[in-house]
Amino acid sequence: MHLTPEDPRFTDLQRNVLAKLERAMPHVTVQLAVGAGERDPRYGEVDYVYGDRSDMSRSTSHREILPLLYALAGAAPPAPTPGGDYPGYPLVASGDLALVWFLGVLPLLIAFVWGWSRRAPSLDRLLTPTNKEVHHATG
Repeated sequence: MHLTPEDPRFTDLQRNVLAKLERAMPHVTVQLAVGAGERDPRYGEVDYVYGDRSDMSRSTSHREILPLLYALAGAAPPAPTPGGDYPGYPLVASGDLALVWFLGVLPLLIAFVWGWSRRAPSLDRLLTPTNKEVHHATG
């Protein structure tokens, strides 16, 4: 690699391709070019070597690197899975249940609890002596 570790392209390449490649193929070696800097005429190039084959790319996108790696290995890339790169994004969900909850059930529940807390005390509670009154009467 002819990139510096501080280069955001190196971080993207490391996160999106190389880390996954190292998990899938434990014998992968990644080397940064010594003295690679922005003045280097090859700065930004990434050399890929597999067996006796090699190729070079300036891209850090997995969409461009993975086909290159499959070609180096002499293997056909797997068929893409339907649904794209981020299945479930953006989330498409119905909000009907939330609408019923927030505009129907919740206001009714709040009104019921408010009404219940504001009701007049029952006659049984007014006529039944409390524990303090019973204790004072016997003591």
